[in-house]
Amino acid sequence: MRGWWRRGKADGLRPTWEERREALERSRDRFRRQQGSDERRRTWVQWGVPICTATCFALGLAVTETVALRWVRSRPDLFTLRRLEIEGARRVDPSALAQAVLPADAPEPLTPDEIAARLEAHPWIADAAVARLAPDAAVARVREYAPAAVVIALGETPSLVDADGLPFADAIGAEWASLPHLVVAEPAPRDRRDPVLAQGVALARAATAAGFTGIEIALDGEDPNAVPALRVAGVPARIVLGASDPAPKLARLVRLLASEPDAGEAREIDLRFAEQVVLRPVAPDSGSTGSDVKASGKATGVGAPVPATGGRSG
Repeated sequence: MRGWWRRGKADGLRPTWEERREALERSRDRFRRQQGSDERRRTWVQWGVPICTATCFALGLAVTETVALRWVRSRPDLFTLRRLEIEGARRVDPSALAQAVLPADAPEPLTPDEIAARLEAHPWIADAAVARLAPDAAVARVREYAPAAVVIALGETPSLVDADGLPFADAIGAEWASLPHLVVAEPAPRDRRDPVLAQGVALARAATAAGFTGIEIALDGEDPNAVPALRVAGVPARIVLGASDPAPKLARLVRLLASEPDAGEAREIDLRFAEQVVLRPVAPDSGSTGSDVKASGKATGVGAPVPATGGRSG
C-alpha cells in the first residue's frame, strides 16, 4: 500500500498534456518574438542607419551652404578670383591667356563657369574645365585643337581644320604649308563640323599612308562624280578618285607609277573604274594638226571603253 501511494503521489506531480501544450505554445511565442526582434534589428541596421545618415548629411550640407552663402555675401572680396593657372596649353601662351581671360581690373567677379566659357571662346581652345582651388585662385585644364589640314576657298583666308572636319582658326604663316590642302568652292562655317571636310581629312591621311606628300585635294567641282580629285608632289597629273574606299585606288596608283613612270606626266589619271586606270594625255597645242588633235586617253588593266558613236565624230 505504501509503495502504491508513493507512485500515485509521484504521478500526480507530472504535468498533464494540456499543461505541456500550453508550455510549448509559450516557448514558441517567446521564440517568435525573439525572431521578430532580431529581424527588426537587422532591418534597422541595413536600411534605417544609412537612410538616417544620408538625411543628416543632406541637412548638414543645406545648413552649411546657407551659412556659407550668407558669409560670402557679407565678404565678397574674399571669394573674388584673382589667380588663374592654365594646364594643357601648348600653342597658346598660358600666362597671356590667363591674363586675357581674368584681367586684374575685371569690372565684376567671375565664376569658374564664366571663366571656362571665356576660354572656350578662344579659337585654339576646344574645351576647358575650371575648378576653384582656393577662395581667390582657380585652375583650368584646356584641350587645344589639333590641326589636320588647311581649307582653301577662293578669295577667303585659309582655315585650319581638325580631324573631325571642324574649322577653328586662320592658317596664317608658313608653318602650315606641310599640311594637306583641301580646296572647296565656299568656306565652311567656323565651329561647325563639316562631313565633307572630315572626308577630305580621312582621304589625306590615306594618301599620306600610301607614301605621297604635298597633298592637295579638290572636294568641289562642276562634275560631282569627278571629285574628290587629288594632286601630290612629283606627279603633275590630276588624280580623280571619286567616291568609295580610296585605299585600293591609291594602291593601284602606286603600282601604276612604279610600273609606268611616264603615267604621272599625263593630264589626268582616272581611278574611278574597278581594276582599270584611265590616262588622259595633256591637251595638244592649238597649232597642232592631224590625228594629234583628237588624241584620246588610254586605259590600263582592261580595254578602254568604246564611245557610243563608234569612233565617229559628232
